[in-house]
Amino acid sequence: MGRKILLSKAFKKEFADFPLEIREELTSLISEYVNGVRLPNTSFKTFTLEKGVKIQEFKAKDHTGNWRAISCFEEKEYLTFVYAFHKKSQKLLEKDKKVIIKRVKEVSK
Repeated sequence: MGRKILLSKAFKKEFADFPLEIREELTSLISEYVNGVRLPNTSFKTFTLEKGVKIQEFKAKDHTGNWRAISCFEEKEYLTFVYAFHKKSQKLLEKDKKVIIKRVKEVSK
């Protein structure tokens, strides 16, 4: 693939608060994805939140729950990470959707 990875300022701050093991697991998944490895559905999902807002969700889990790193494509060569959070429910909460949509739109300008 050869994509470059960009991390938004907000993402860096959020990701830094994740447990070390989770950061390592997500970093490994992201590296594999960028290098063309097809990730299993248990670790990765791509979907559209609303028209024009397509994201990639990298997933890790520990005894405290589910952790997510959200990215979008800024042009074709950049995988831009916009949001990192501890997911506490089965469905993506509306507040998380709003943050993701806002941040994707900000980097897509």
